[in-house]
Amino acid sequence: MRLATTILVLALASTALAGCGLKSEPTGAAQPYPVIVTDGAGRTVMVRSQPSRIVSLDPGLTEWLFTIGAGARVVGRSGGERYPAAALTAPVVLTHGSPNLATIESLRPQLVLLPTGYSGRAVAQLARTLQAPVYVAESSSLPGIEHDLLALGAVTSSADAARGVAQRMQAQVARLSTLVSALPRVRVFVDRGAFFTIAPGGITADLIGLAGGTNAAADATGAAPYPLRLLRTAAPQAYLAVRGVGTSLRALRAAPATRGLPAVRSGDFHLINRDALTDTGPHVTQTLHMLALALHPDLPAYQTP
Repeated sequence: MRLATTILVLALASTALAGCGLKSEPTGAAQPYPVIVTDGAGRTVMVRSQPSRIVSLDPGLTEWLFTIGAGARVVGRSGGERYPAAALTAPVVLTHGSPNLATIESLRPQLVLLPTGYSGRAVAQLARTLQAPVYVAESSSLPGIEHDLLALGAVTSSADAARGVAQRMQAQVARLSTLVSALPRVRVFVDRGAFFTIAPGGITADLIGLAGGTNAAADATGAAPYPLRLLRTAAPQAYLAVRGVGTSLRALRAAPATRGLPAVRSGDFHLINRDALTDTGPHVTQTLHMLALALHPDLPAYQTP
């Protein structure tokens, strides 16, 4: 039986990130304004002049702004940011998870960044109210994260920095793809607690695929615990559990419903920090690296070229 592997999100590296499949966005030197990009909602967003006051309601986008040297322009944030320390000094503009319009208006933003999932109508209304361009993130996949990175670079005159990070991203993921391409794919179940699992179309599922795995609960809705009868049919070979929710290999082995799962029998059980399931900022490639090593413990170490 292999010893349980603990997946930890590593400290932010100055050149961290990885990805593949970039969309077409301006990526050269600083461009004259106006700059036009396409956001994650498929909207055309025009930024008429370099924004010096940015409100970001998406933690990943906030963290990327600091990575590409535009962090000093952030005047409001979501409150979900974890790094760098400078990102934690801007005021939080969410109240009980919803945008506080009065606070945002008082900050006089010249660009507003939103997480994925906002409706087109809500975004248009917010743009009219604030009289500022609004960009919606496309963060459900690694290519989407890259798209956001390059778009942020374009609209903040930080295109060269964003392009450099994106190139390092692509090189690292290309190296990983080569390493895992000859290995058998591993069926993985992610337990967020009480058998609630990840969204099939979310960033964690995308990372699992890039790491050489297959989401064993690809038919999950996320609205209810994944049925144990389906979990037994899926027969995951690796079991990832969120740290701190009470799921343990011992408990899974003690329960008749889960003791026969291949991952439980073999001890292929791993703990993962909750943040790693939702982090769409520069730590995302560290998470990808850790997933790959958890699913393929004999995988040779790889580094960003």
